[in-house]
Amino acid sequence: MELHIESIEGGIYLVKKVNGEVCQIVKNDKDMPLTFHSLEEIKSHFANVQIEHAWLTQSTPYEEMVGLESTREPMKIKLEWKPVAL
Repeated sequence: MELHIESIEGGIYLVKKVNGEVCQIVKNDKDMPLTFHSLEEIKSHFANVQIEHAWLTQSTPYEEMVGLESTREPMKIKLEWKPVAL
């Protein structure tokens, strides 16, 4: 399984579980997207799950404000995934 983590403004992260062609957003018990406040919180949540790869994406309209070229593609980086010990 892979995790695709999307960084949202305000320090919020949403997570999608990807298993082959199946992609599901992680939801809470009320069937709403589960929000996380840090990568460590995500690692704790998935501590007992075998994760092959984890990706962090961030879409931001602010590239030009910090001297970067504006792009339509989100920034995507592969994370080193070492779950936290419980």
